Amino acid sequence: MKIKSNFIYVSIIIFLIILLIFGHQINKKSSASKKNEISNILNQLKTRNNQLVKIQKKLFENGKNLNDIINKEEINFKKVFKDKKLNGLNNYSYSKYSTDDILFTGNRGAIGTAFIDFYDNDKNLLIATYDGIFAYTDLNNLEKFKKINSNINSLINYERFYFHEHYGIKDIHINNKKLYVSYIGKRKDNCYDLKIISAVLNEIFLNFELFYQTSNCVDENNNHGFWAHQGAGGRIVNLDDANLLFTTGDFRNRPLSQNIKSDFGKILKINIQNKKSEVVSLGHRNPQGLYYSKTFDFILSTEHGPKGGDEININNEPFSKIKNFGWPISSYGEHYKKNYSKKILNEAPLNKSHKKFGFEEPIKYFDPSIGISQTISLNEADTEFLIGAMGNEIVEQDLGLHYIKLNEKRDKVIDHDYFLLNERVRDMVVSKDKKIILIFLESTSSISILRKKS
Repeated sequence: MKIKSNFIYVSIIIFLIILLIFGHQINKKSSASKKNEISNILNQLKTRNNQLVKIQKKLFENGKNLNDIINKEEINFKKVFKDKKLNGLNNYSYSKYSTDDILFTGNRGAIGTAFIDFYDNDKNLLIATYDGIFAYTDLNNLEKFKKINSNINSLINYERFYFHEHYGIKDIHINNKKLYVSYIGKRKDNCYDLKIISAVLNEIFLNFELFYQTSNCVDENNNHGFWAHQGAGGRIVNLDDANLLFTTGDFRNRPLSQNIKSDFGKILKINIQNKKSEVVSLGHRNPQGLYYSKTFDFILSTEHGPKGGDEININNEPFSKIKNFGWPISSYGEHYKKNYSKKILNEAPLNKSHKKFGFEEPIKYFDPSIGISQTISLNEADTEFLIGAMGNEIVEQDLGLHYIKLNEKRDKVIDHDYFLLNERVRDMVVSKDKKIILIFLESTSSISILRKKS
C-alpha cells in the first residue's frame, strides 16, 4: 500500500514537472511572439509616420500644413473615461481624453507627442505639439482646444524639426504671461544646439523671438558620437522672477558633460533680462525632469541613463557651488553596445560609484531603466513627488507613474511606489494648490487629469 502511495506521489510530481516545463515553453513562445508582434507594430508606426512626413513636406512646399487640413481651428479630444479610480492613488479621481488631431511624435512608440502648462491662475491650459502647433482651452473643457496662430515656422525652418522624431519641441513653460518653448535648433549644416524662443502669451497670435541658445552647437561629424534624441534635456522651470533653470543633454558627445566650458550635459541658470547663462551642475546625460523648491532651496532632477542607469538626483543648496553628477565617468547603467572602441570606453568608463570619484550620488537609480521623464511635487513640504515613466515594458515599471517620498533633510528616498497607466508619460504639470495634475500620455495621444478628492 505504501509503495502504491509513493508511486502515486512520484507520478504526480513528474506530471507537475512536465506541466511546468510545457507551460514554460508555451509561455516562452508566446513571449517571443508578443515581442515580434510589438516590433511589427512599431515598424508599422514608423512607416506610417514617414508617409506623413512626405505628405507634410510636399504641403510645406506649397505653403500649407497637414495639421490645418485635418482641423484648421481646433484640436479635438474625445472622452475615454471620467472620474475613474486609479489603483494606488485613491485620493485622486482619474479622467482621460484622447485625440487623433496630433500627427507627429517624439518616439516611434507614440501616437502623438505634446507638452502642457497651466496659465491664468490655473484656470486655462495651453498645449504645444511636438511640431509646433499651439492651442488652448478652459480647464473644464478638455474636449476642445482652440488653435493659436504663430510665427514659429518663420523662426524654425529646417525640415528635421517638423519631420524627424528627435528634433521637435522639448518643453513649454509659462510664467508672468510669457511663454517659453525649448527645442533642438540647427545652428549650421550638420551642427545642432538647444534653443529657447519666447512670446507674450496671447490666445490669438504668438509672436515668438529667440530668447536663448547654447553658446555652441554639436557637430554630427565628431570623434565621440552624435544622437539628437540624447541631446534632449530642454526642461524649463522658474528659479525666481529674474532667472530660469534649463536642462541640456550631451547629444551622445559624452565628454561635453564634463567640460565646464560647454553648455551641454548641464543644468543652467539663465538670466531673463540679459539672457546670460551659468552652469549650476554638470555631469548630466539627458535630464528629462526638473523641479526647484524655492522654500527649501533644492533642485530635484531626473535623467535618462544608459541601460539600467536612469537617475533621480537632488542638489541641495544648488547655488553654493557647482556640483558634478558624474556622467559619463560614473553611472549605474551599462553601455547599450558591447563593441565600443577603447577610446569611447576610456571616455565613458561608467564606474559603479559616484562618491568614490568625487561626484554626487543619485538618491535613486533604476535598473532596468524606466524611460524616466518629468517630475512634480505633491505637497507643500516638497517631500512627495510623482515621476513619469515612458519606456515600453510594464514588467520594468515603465508606462506609468512613480511615487517617491523623501526624508525631512530631503537627501534620501524613504518610500517608493509604482502606478501602472499602460501609457508613456511624456509631460506633467500640477496646479499651485496641488489639487489638479495634468498628464500628457503619448502612447495614445491623450490628456489625463487627476483631481484630488475633498
